[in-house]
Amino acid sequence: MDGHLIRSARQARGWSQTQLLGALRSRAALEHVTLMSPASLRVALSRWENGHTVPDLVHTRLLCNVLELSPANPSPEHDQHEDPSDSSLFGILAHHTNSLRLLDRRLGAPFVRKQTAGHVAALEVMWARRSGADRHSVARAQADTAALAAWQDLDVGDHTAADRHFGLARQAATRSGDPTLLAHALGEHAVMLSESGHAPRALAQVRRAEALPGLPMLLRAWLAATRAQVATWCPGETATVRQAMAEAETALTHARPGDEVALPFLALNEVHLQRWNAHLLVRLGDHTAGTIAEQALRRLPDEFVRARAAQVLDLAEYAAHTGDLDQAAGRLSAAAKSITTVGSRRLRYRHDVLARRVRELTGRR
Repeated sequence: MDGHLIRSARQARGWSQTQLLGALRSRAALEHVTLMSPASLRVALSRWENGHTVPDLVHTRLLCNVLELSPANPSPEHDQHEDPSDSSLFGILAHHTNSLRLLDRRLGAPFVRKQTAGHVAALEVMWARRSGADRHSVARAQADTAALAAWQDLDVGDHTAADRHFGLARQAATRSGDPTLLAHALGEHAVMLSESGHAPRALAQVRRAEALPGLPMLLRAWLAATRAQVATWCPGETATVRQAMAEAETALTHARPGDEVALPFLALNEVHLQRWNAHLLVRLGDHTAGTIAEQALRRLPDEFVRARAAQVLDLAEYAAHTGDLDQAAGRLSAAAKSITTVGSRRLRYRHDVLARRVRELTGRR
């Protein structure tokens, strides 16, 4: 990054070097990035602005964020905002993965699961046969695809296959050198761990993911919400749930435009975070959960069939909490139809557990 550009952008904002340093420290704290000492950073900024040295990739990204600039010469192998819609090898592979993701979202995991697993296997063969930048592109695509395959495995109740695919996702992310992909794989796997009786381990794993440096704020928002979800499975962690969701909301407001393109595996915006928050509040038994869940359901696009079914289950659970058993039964019936459509065993299990509880409560009236 050119030093004259840094100085001009700082002066255009009316900032002193001290103010820019403060903005850098605040941004680094949000992103969990460890900076050099204040004195060393001040010297480094002067040297950058005078053209004696250039900032490394981490500091370049921080400067671009606080000064609202674009890197002059981003590295093609490390650019976290590479457009997956281009005609490069990565773009082609990522496009195929995203097509599988959209089919999964609309039609359900059983419809597309074998195709996704086949794509993961093909990418493993491709990675072994490629070299250089092509190998890096294949590894990035495989990390995303393997995490998608694992989530589909989890949705149909095949935890053995999910474990294997999550392992492949972490391996491919490590091969690619991309902490974003590694953090995502760790976070998704933590959800499965929490739901299968390993909540403390899951919570530690999410925190390990959050400690990775250089993560985009959109991913940090998703990780914080994931930490909140995992914490609902840990006794005595109510404060952690609420704090993590507050952090997720803050991080989402700092997400950069374009993050949703560069991170297609994250369906996260204000509506989805509201839906997520409603689910967690239902699990906590919060009296505000019903209103928030209703609002989120009205705003959720129809294409998110499985997510809408989960939201209806949240409303059924809330109705059961508040003693409105007739409404709970009606919500369960509506959710059952959507669950059958998408073939989600994960949601079916949750539905059946809640339905038994509602029947038991109804029988006591």
